[in-house]
Amino acid sequence: MQFYISMRCKLGESAKLIHETLQTFCGDCAFSYQTVCRWVKELNEGKESLSDCPCPGRPKSCVNKQTNASTKKDIDGDPPISVRELSDTNGLSYCTVHTIITEHFRMCPMDTPFVNG
Repeated sequence: MQFYISMRCKLGESAKLIHETLQTFCGDCAFSYQTVCRWVKELNEGKESLSDCPCPGRPKSCVNKQTNASTKKDIDGDPPISVRELSDTNGLSYCTVHTIITEHFRMCPMDTPFVNG
């Protein structure tokens, strides 16, 4: 996401627009508006890259016991269900739901009662 922010900044987009786009595609996993503003300011002041930014603390993750349990409940309760429907139902990004299904449940979309879509 840092690369995306730096590229959009170089194209002259505002921090607000960049943040809104990140929220659309990343949902709760997107960087905060304050972080995006700070990075856009640093880039506009001549910083070359965000890749050397220290990220304090543990990385934020949307994948946890609660989201896993909620996703599993929806899969068990409503087959066939699409990854997009699971995403909309649980308020998670498509990628997060796909990660939960494939990496945490060890399911392959081709072998399960839900479909990609």
